[in-house]
Amino acid sequence: MSALPPVDVTGVDVMAVANPLRCRSWPDRAVPSRVVGRGPGPWTCETRGMAEPTPHTPLTDLLVRVHDHFLPHTEGEVAAFAQAVGGVDADDFGLALTTVDGHTYSVGQDERSFAIQSISKAFTYAIALTDSGFEAVDAVIDVEPSGEAFNEISLQEGTGRPSNALINAGAIAATSLVAGSSSNPHDEGSVARGDTRRDRLVRGYSRMAGRALEVDEEVLAFEREDGDRNLALAHLMRSFDLVTEAPEAVADDYFAACSILVTVRDLSMMAALLATGGVHPQTGERVLDEAVVERVLGVMSTCGMYDDAGEWMVRVGLPAKSGVGGGILVVVPGQAGFAVYSPRLDRHGNSERGVLACEALSAQLDLHLMHGVREPHSAVRVTYPVTAVPSGVRRPPAAATVLERVGHRGRVIEVQGALTFGAAESVMRELCSLQEVDAVLLDVRRVTVVPQFAREGLAAVARGMADAGRVLVLVDDPDRGLAGDAVRVVARRRVGVEAVENLLLERHGGPGLDLEEVEVGDVGVVSTLDAADAKALHARMESRHYAAGEVVIREGDPFVGIHLITSGTVETTSGAAGAAGDEQDVADPTTRGPELRRLAVLGPGHSFGEFGLVGDGRHAATVTAREELQTWLLSPEVLRQLEVEDSGLALRLWQAITREAFTRVRAQMEELAAAAAHAG
Repeated sequence: MSALPPVDVTGVDVMAVANPLRCRSWPDRAVPSRVVGRGPGPWTCETRGMAEPTPHTPLTDLLVRVHDHFLPHTEGEVAAFAQAVGGVDADDFGLALTTVDGHTYSVGQDERSFAIQSISKAFTYAIALTDSGFEAVDAVIDVEPSGEAFNEISLQEGTGRPSNALINAGAIAATSLVAGSSSNPHDEGSVARGDTRRDRLVRGYSRMAGRALEVDEEVLAFEREDGDRNLALAHLMRSFDLVTEAPEAVADDYFAACSILVTVRDLSMMAALLATGGVHPQTGERVLDEAVVERVLGVMSTCGMYDDAGEWMVRVGLPAKSGVGGGILVVVPGQAGFAVYSPRLDRHGNSERGVLACEALSAQLDLHLMHGVREPHSAVRVTYPVTAVPSGVRRPPAAATVLERVGHRGRVIEVQGALTFGAAESVMRELCSLQEVDAVLLDVRRVTVVPQFAREGLAAVARGMADAGRVLVLVDDPDRGLAGDAVRVVARRRVGVEAVENLLLERHGGPGLDLEEVEVGDVGVVSTLDAADAKALHARMESRHYAAGEVVIREGDPFVGIHLITSGTVETTSGAAGAAGDEQDVADPTTRGPELRRLAVLGPGHSFGEFGLVGDGRHAATVTAREELQTWLLSPEVLRQLEVEDSGLALRLWQAITREAFTRVRAQMEELAAAAAHAG
């Protein structure tokens, strides 16, 4: 392996491949779905008797790229047992990856059954630790790298202990520590008493894989015929009292474990179970104790790749176990498990293609354990429809009704932490699995680390969404450039929600929803008065005109009057603590300094300035024209004159102002409560 240069597969044309790809998950081992179409957008899957399939994501593309990149690599030799047994295609090549929440991605010969061979040693070791306990196992098997070939007749001087459980001698010793009676048909004294050791092993492997596995009798027959060296190891350990029963019986159960048939998808599921610390990724059942998994992964890290383990750890940096059947199982603690099947072996007994593919995946997904601490929490913090936390734009009644009806077609997804492989995969899967959605607002202000895979993957998802007619809006620092040019980036969530609301209204609302201009009598604060009162008030008002960006009222200024908007829009903002906006609140820990909270956006038919009448007589918010603005002003002087000259109209106006203010306050309180609820 040391002669091979670092792998780079980024230049491979993803869409030019022609290999069958599975985009599915197996929640109950039902018949899986299959890809029936390909293209730049989401792939079409048909499901038969299963739950939701795993969607097509950039991870899917990466597996295809890696598979096709190494498919022409045909160096290496098929193991002797495979040549003797037959039925093995030397050109087979399959990849599978399973996340810790049970979603499996696979490509190539992912359903081809092959003998698990030495990969079994890791799981036999786990079962032995479970059945006999750490002290008993440690008394028989050490945890040190041997530095020798896997089948070397090499035991520690003085004790006779094998160096570790992942060489043949150690695996034979571990087999003897698995509960159950011998099942060796050639040992006359080994009549089965209850569950046999072989039953225990097959049942344990099946539980980890999530489906029933079985021993290949033809492979087992070859192992028995060709097993003199392993039988010699069993006899040698018997002479040290490390094996306490007939060596033939123990060796035969070891041969049976190596002969269990698996697919690359099975191995990726078993690897994912180790990645979770022993909890099955799909059922949530605890299959192995966490301490057992920790021990197994530790030994896999130093001993899992035969006498190439050191080079593997430097180049790939993940716990792994290989087998001469052509499989390699790799564990990414806390994130995923993946596996490779390709029968051609290198001089160490590891899959030629498998080693190269694993190195490529580790590099492309930034999985090397020495690259830094991984954050354990879920990346998708919360997801909800845009109607749950509105933009604060006061819409006309017809537009508000449309948003209530179609608001579920706009989603907000809040993401947090480091977007390492597992986290990025969950975010991309979430985005790709959305159905009946026109737009997504992805809030990434809490994201701390964005490796290359996450950056490129999010850009690819954005392009795919655009091709499918969907819009992705990012709430982020615009200078970070997280998802490329295909995404609109806004600095604040409410601005993004407003963009999504506008899109939904454009697609589902029809014409005439936005009021460009209204009469003074249609503005909320006077619309409840009769025509005579409205006319009398209008006669006392002053017409005002403001340019886009002009400040109409500043926070803290003395009361300057009530503005009634007849055309244009304004934005109200506040820097005061506790203001009911979406910036600087608990939902946005990244906001610093004297930045303003956006409270609301008001358009034709709305008024502003009323709150300056209460409290200390100063305005509690800054009001800025977002575009060319026309208002009619009820000045403080006019209001004072009205109380003297027409107290009845003044009273009715105060009642209208109170109703309007109450409606505004209630809306802002509801929005604040929703923001706090989603801030968690």
